[in-house]
Formats: sequence, C-alpha cells, structure tokens
Amino acid sequence: MIGAGVAGLAAARELQLGGRDAIVLEARDRIGGRVHTLRPRGWPVPVEAGAEFVHGRSKVLLPLAREAREVRGGHYSGALERQDDLWASVMEKLETLPSARERTVAEALRSLRWRLRTTPDERRLAADFLEGFNAARLDRASVKAIAQQLRASAEIEGDRIARIPRGYDVVPHRLARGLRIELRTRVRLVRWSRSGVQVVTDDRRWEGRRAIVTLPLGVLQAGAVRFEPRLPGWKSSAISALAMGPVVKVALLFDRPHWPADLAFLHAHGEAVPTFWRTLPSRAPALVGWAASRNAEALRGKNAVDAALRSLSAVLKKRVQPIRALAFDWQEDELSRGAYSWVPVRSMKAQRALAKRVGPLHFAGEATDFAGACGTVHGAIATGIRAAREVAARR
Repeated sequence: MIGAGVAGLAAARELQLGGRDAIVLEARDRIGGRVHTLRPRGWPVPVEAGAEFVHGRSKVLLPLAREAREVRGGHYSGALERQDDLWASVMEKLETLPSARERTVAEALRSLRWRLRTTPDERRLAADFLEGFNAARLDRASVKAIAQQLRASAEIEGDRIARIPRGYDVVPHRLARGLRIELRTRVRLVRWSRSGVQVVTDDRRWEGRRAIVTLPLGVLQAGAVRFEPRLPGWKSSAISALAMGPVVKVALLFDRPHWPADLAFLHAHGEAVPTFWRTLPSRAPALVGWAASRNAEALRGKNAVDAALRSLSAVLKKRVQPIRALAFDWQEDELSRGAYSWVPVRSMKAQRALAKRVGPLHFAGEATDFAGACGTVHGAIATGIRAAREVAARR
C-alpha cells in the first residue's frame, strides 16, 4: 500500500479483514494524508488543516465518524444579512443546472435556460458555491461531472453536514487499528512486472505480488514517484486530464464572538477569502476562512491570515483582530500538491481510467472515484475498499 491516507488505510483494512497481509508505506510522519487534525496549545477546539465536514450519510464513513454532530445555523452575507432563503433556493435550483450536453460549468450558468429560472443574486451565489466547494475553475470544469456529484450527494443527504468535535483524525486512526504502517517511508520508485512489484524508498526495498497506489493526483501529475516501466499512455493521459484544486484555509481564534449566535456560514462575495464558518457544534469564538480555486491561487506568495482578516472585517463592517491564527496552503504541500481533484470538461472517462489497474498495480484515492464522490473522504474510503477487493479477486 503506497500512502496512509484514508484510501490506503481502508484498502489495507479490507485486505486484513479478508485474512491477507498488507504493509502501508507513508512518507509523512503521521497517517491521514489530507485529513490532518491539529491541537495547538491555547486553542479550545481541534483545528482541521484538511478535511473538516462529514457530508451526508455515507455508509462507509458514518461508522468511522460516530461522534459527528450535525451543523445547524444560519447563512449570512455582507453586513450580517441572513440569507437562508436564498441559500435554500440556490441549492434546490442547482439540481436543475443544464447538463444534458457536455460543456463548462460557466457556460451552463450563462445559458438562457438557467438565467430564466434564477435571479442575479442566485446566479452569483451559485457560482461562488460551485467554485469554492469544488475548488474548480468554472471556465474549465465539466458540468456533467458537477451534475453527477450533485446527484450522488443528494442520494446520501449531502445537504446534512456534520463536524467531529474530537477531530476528524479519529477516522484514519480507526481505520489504522492493527495495521502495519511504516511512517517516514518515502517511495521514490515503483518497479512492476508480471511477477510482482518492487517499491524503492530512501533506505530499502519492499517487494510484493501486488501494490495499491493511493498517491494524490497532484503527486502523480508531478512525477514525484517514478514507475519502471513507465505507466502506459492511457494511464498517463488520464492523470494529465484531471485537475487538482488549490485550497487555502485560515483558522482564526478571537477573544469573543463578533457574529450572531446562530451564524454557521458567512459568505463574503468578492473578497480574497470569500467563505467563513464557525467550528460548530463548539461555541468557541473561532472561525475558519476558506479560499479555493482562483481565490487560493491569488493568495500565492501573500499573507493568507492578513487577507482573511481584511475579508472578514469588510463583511462584518468593522475591524477585527484574532488572538491566534493559523494558515494552511495545500498546493504548497509537496506530498499532496493540492487539496482534492476535480473534472475538467470532457474528462469524466479519465476518472475510470485512473481507477483501472495496470498489471499488478491497483489505484485508489479520491481522484479515482467515478461515481460522483471525488474530492470527498467517503469517496476516498470507497475507492480503497474497491481496490482491495480487486486485489483479493486476483489472488
């Protein structure tokens, strides 16, 4: 198993439950990958550098996130105007986003059909949500893929979101129980043939009959791990066809709340950091700022905390100053090179190709999900289980 994110851990766990041996090799000094919970001194709540919400009622995730508590509260915009009705209307109308033919999301949002059924405020919020939530460029993203993801989300009640008060890292730790995991073991080379796989790290070689590769899409695209022989052209094309979304998160802790008691999300349209949320169900005076896609790219080389504070002050109509602040830039992480994947126009088939095995190499990870759950923790877990079952079926 290459990678101890939730996909790799789920795959190893599935193999172990079937009575098969598995070793998980992980370059980091921790498990979890893009699930990364911090507990800084002085913070009253865990800080989620990566994945934060449990989306819907996924059968593969909920048993691992038993403590998750649903987030309830209002959506607010500039000058703290409550926008629950607008939010609900946009979420309902997104289910009818024109997707009968393949084109970019931006083109679908500009279509006459969409404009006739929406108001300017709805169109603005829809565009902000789709780009921010998917970390995707709307002028490149596939509307068919987005429509598939919206349908898949509806099937698991994806509008119900929850947080895990103890920290999201309870999920990878539960998956990891009883597994053999080698941390600080960075894979440099994967040699493969009909007879098996040899994985070369900085200080040793590991051999096995099969390997499950759960490297993030951004790492595969960067060629940070070499394959000998090279992956076939169809696999390389699939890797190149998909895209990795950039995300910057900023955690802010204040001495007191500067927002209404029922606020859950704050939308700061047009600001450098356009979305904030509270760390509910905790009542701690803390906010998380979220910038994705073009907003994240625009923050490159800049002070993300300052940008978040300017954005927050603008939408609150007063200057605020935190007592603590932390920023996380996932495209700067060389072991992920982005937050999660998205599908450019006419690239949905690339997800299936990315998921297909190559000889003794099997592939898992959120980018290999082709059923509408790419970019999610439950999607990653499901792909790990799928890859493990592929391995079991061929032994």
